[in-house]
Amino acid sequence: MTLQSIKRFLVGLFREMAPTVLFFFVAFLLIAVMFKLFVAEYLIEFSAFTEAAVAALILGKVILLIDWAQSGHSFGSHRRIVVIACKTFVYALAVIALGIGERILKAAHEAHSLSEGVDAFIASANLDRFLGLVLLISMVVFLYLLMQEIERAMGKGALLRLLFKRPDPIPDGGLPRTP
Repeated sequence: MTLQSIKRFLVGLFREMAPTVLFFFVAFLLIAVMFKLFVAEYLIEFSAFTEAAVAALILGKVILLIDWAQSGHSFGSHRRIVVIACKTFVYALAVIALGIGERILKAAHEAHSLSEGVDAFIASANLDRFLGLVLLISMVVFLYLLMQEIERAMGKGALLRLLFKRPDPIPDGGLPRTP
Protein backbone atom coordinates (compact mmCIF):
# COMPACT_ATOMS: atom_id res chain seq x y z
CA MET A 1 0.00 0.00 0.00
CA THR A 2 1.25 3.41 -0.89
CA LEU A 3 1.05 6.46 1.31
CA GLN A 4 -1.57 7.98 -1.02
CA SER A 5 -3.84 4.92 -0.80
CA ILE A 6 -3.56 4.88 3.00
CA LYS A 7 -4.45 8.57 3.06
CA ARG A 8 -7.50 7.96 0.80
CA PHE A 9 -8.58 5.08 3.04
CA LEU A 10 -8.31 7.16 6.23
CA VAL A 11 -10.12 10.14 4.68
CA GLY A 12 -12.89 7.81 3.44
CA LEU A 13 -13.16 6.20 6.88
CA PHE A 14 -13.39 9.63 8.51
CA ARG A 15 -16.12 10.76 6.10
CA GLU A 16 -18.06 7.57 6.75
CA MET A 17 -17.76 7.78 10.53
CA ALA A 18 -18.13 11.55 11.03
CA PRO A 19 -21.94 11.87 10.76
CA THR A 20 -22.58 8.86 13.00
CA VAL A 21 -20.05 9.90 15.63
CA LEU A 22 -21.34 13.50 15.54
CA PHE A 23 -24.93 12.31 16.08
CA PHE A 24 -23.97 10.16 19.06
CA PHE A 25 -21.67 12.86 20.46
CA VAL A 26 -24.46 15.44 20.49
CA ALA A 27 -26.98 12.95 21.93
CA PHE A 28 -24.65 11.70 24.67
CA LEU A 29 -23.46 15.22 25.46
CA LEU A 30 -27.09 16.27 26.03
CA ILE A 31 -27.68 13.24 28.26
CA ALA A 32 -24.45 13.85 30.18
CA VAL A 33 -25.23 17.55 30.67
CA MET A 34 -28.71 16.64 31.94
CA PHE A 35 -27.13 14.14 34.35
CA LYS A 36 -24.67 16.77 35.52
CA LEU A 37 -27.52 19.21 36.15
CA PHE A 38 -29.52 16.58 38.05
CA VAL A 39 -26.65 15.75 40.41
CA ALA A 40 -25.23 19.27 40.78
CA GLU A 41 -26.60 19.70 44.32
CA TYR A 42 -24.67 16.60 45.46
CA LEU A 43 -21.31 18.05 44.31
CA ILE A 44 -20.54 15.01 42.16
CA GLU A 45 -17.66 15.61 39.76
CA PHE A 46 -18.47 14.52 36.22
CA SER A 47 -16.92 15.41 32.87
CA ALA A 48 -19.81 15.50 30.41
CA PHE A 49 -17.69 16.35 27.37
CA THR A 50 -15.20 13.52 27.84
CA GLU A 51 -17.87 10.92 28.61
CA ALA A 52 -19.90 11.96 25.55
CA ALA A 53 -16.88 11.95 23.25
CA VAL A 54 -15.69 8.51 24.33
CA ALA A 55 -19.19 6.99 24.17
CA ALA A 56 -19.82 8.53 20.74
CA LEU A 57 -16.56 7.22 19.31
CA ILE A 58 -17.13 3.72 20.65
CA LEU A 59 -20.80 3.44 19.69
CA GLY A 60 -20.26 5.14 16.34
CA LYS A 61 -17.59 2.60 15.44
CA VAL A 62 -19.64 -0.35 16.74
CA ILE A 63 -22.69 0.67 14.71
CA LEU A 64 -20.65 1.09 11.54
CA LEU A 65 -18.99 -2.30 12.08
CA ILE A 66 -22.32 -4.05 12.66
CA ASP A 67 -23.85 -2.27 9.63
CA TRP A 68 -20.87 -3.42 7.57
CA ALA A 69 -21.27 -6.99 8.84
CA GLN A 70 -24.99 -6.96 7.96
CA SER A 71 -24.45 -5.35 4.56
CA GLY A 72 -25.01 -8.68 2.80
CA HIS A 73 -28.27 -9.37 4.67
CA SER A 74 -31.50 -7.91 3.33
CA PHE A 75 -34.40 -6.98 5.58
CA GLY A 76 -36.63 -6.19 2.59
CA SER A 77 -39.50 -8.50 3.59
CA HIS A 78 -39.89 -7.08 7.12
CA ARG A 79 -41.59 -3.92 8.27
CA ARG A 80 -39.07 -1.18 8.98
CA ILE A 81 -40.19 -0.77 12.59
CA VAL A 82 -39.50 -4.48 13.19
CA VAL A 83 -36.01 -4.11 11.74
CA ILE A 84 -35.37 -1.02 13.88
CA ALA A 85 -36.66 -2.71 17.04
CA CYS A 86 -34.61 -5.87 16.42
CA LYS A 87 -31.44 -3.92 15.69
CA THR A 88 -32.01 -1.80 18.80
CA PHE A 89 -32.42 -4.96 20.87
CA VAL A 90 -29.17 -6.39 19.46
CA TYR A 91 -27.33 -3.15 20.22
CA ALA A 92 -28.79 -3.12 23.75
CA LEU A 93 -27.52 -6.66 24.30
CA ALA A 94 -24.10 -5.58 23.02
CA VAL A 95 -24.11 -2.59 25.40
CA ILE A 96 -25.04 -4.88 28.30
CA ALA A 97 -22.31 -7.38 27.42
CA LEU A 98 -19.65 -4.70 26.91
CA GLY A 99 -20.73 -2.82 30.05
CA ILE A 100 -20.56 -5.93 32.23
CA GLY A 101 -17.26 -6.97 30.66
CA GLU A 102 -15.74 -3.53 31.20
CA ARG A 103 -16.81 -3.41 34.84
CA ILE A 104 -15.55 -6.94 35.53
CA LEU A 105 -12.17 -6.19 33.92
CA LYS A 106 -11.86 -2.95 35.88
CA ALA A 107 -12.71 -4.71 39.15
CA ALA A 108 -10.33 -7.59 38.28
CA HIS A 109 -7.54 -5.11 37.59
CA GLU A 110 -8.07 -3.42 40.95
CA ALA A 111 -8.37 -6.76 42.81
CA HIS A 112 -5.46 -8.36 40.89
CA SER A 113 -7.57 -11.47 40.26
CA LEU A 114 -10.40 -12.26 37.87
CA SER A 115 -12.43 -14.24 40.42
CA GLU A 116 -12.07 -11.47 43.03
CA GLY A 117 -12.96 -8.94 40.33
CA VAL A 118 -16.17 -10.82 39.52
CA ASP A 119 -17.01 -10.99 43.23
CA ALA A 120 -16.33 -7.25 43.61
CA PHE A 121 -18.44 -6.51 40.54
CA ILE A 122 -21.38 -8.50 41.89
CA ALA A 123 -21.07 -6.92 45.34
CA SER A 124 -21.02 -3.37 43.99
CA ALA A 125 -23.45 -3.78 41.09
CA ASN A 126 -26.17 -1.14 40.83
CA LEU A 127 -28.64 -2.85 38.52
CA ASP A 128 -31.10 0.06 38.41
CA ARG A 129 -28.46 2.57 37.32
CA PHE A 130 -26.96 0.15 34.79
CA LEU A 131 -30.31 -0.74 33.21
CA GLY A 132 -31.25 2.95 33.13
CA LEU A 133 -28.04 3.67 31.24
CA VAL A 134 -28.74 0.81 28.82
CA LEU A 135 -32.26 2.19 28.27
CA LEU A 136 -30.92 5.68 27.53
CA ILE A 137 -28.33 4.35 25.10
CA SER A 138 -30.98 2.14 23.48
CA MET A 139 -33.28 5.13 22.98
CA VAL A 140 -30.48 7.08 21.29
CA VAL A 141 -29.64 4.08 19.09
CA PHE A 142 -33.35 3.67 18.23
CA LEU A 143 -33.52 7.31 17.09
CA TYR A 144 -30.38 6.88 15.02
CA LEU A 145 -31.71 3.72 13.37
CA LEU A 146 -35.08 5.39 12.77
CA MET A 147 -33.39 8.29 10.99
CA GLN A 148 -31.26 5.82 9.05
CA GLU A 149 -34.37 3.99 7.81
CA ILE A 150 -36.11 7.28 6.91
CA GLU A 151 -32.98 8.27 4.97
CA ARG A 152 -32.98 4.92 3.20
CA ALA A 153 -36.68 5.27 2.27
CA MET A 154 -36.48 8.91 1.15
CA GLY A 155 -33.14 8.68 -0.63
CA LYS A 156 -29.63 9.76 0.26
CA GLY A 157 -29.49 13.32 1.57
CA ALA A 158 -33.28 13.77 1.59
CA LEU A 159 -33.57 13.85 5.38
CA LEU A 160 -30.89 16.55 5.67
CA ARG A 161 -32.59 18.59 2.96
CA LEU A 162 -35.95 18.19 4.68
CA LEU A 163 -34.61 19.34 8.04
CA PHE A 164 -32.04 21.99 7.07
CA LYS A 165 -32.94 23.40 3.65
CA ARG A 166 -34.94 26.61 3.59
CA PRO A 167 -38.40 25.99 2.21
CA ASP A 168 -39.20 27.44 -1.18
CA PRO A 169 -41.13 30.71 -0.98
CA ILE A 170 -44.87 30.40 -1.42
CA PRO A 171 -45.99 32.12 -4.64
CA ASP A 172 -48.40 35.10 -4.47
CA GLY A 173 -47.50 35.98 -0.90
CA GLY A 174 -48.82 32.77 0.57
CA LEU A 175 -52.44 33.13 -0.57
CA PRO A 176 -54.09 29.96 -1.80
CA ARG A 177 -54.63 29.76 -5.54
CA THR A 178 -58.12 29.41 -6.92
CA PRO A 179 -58.61 26.99 -9.81
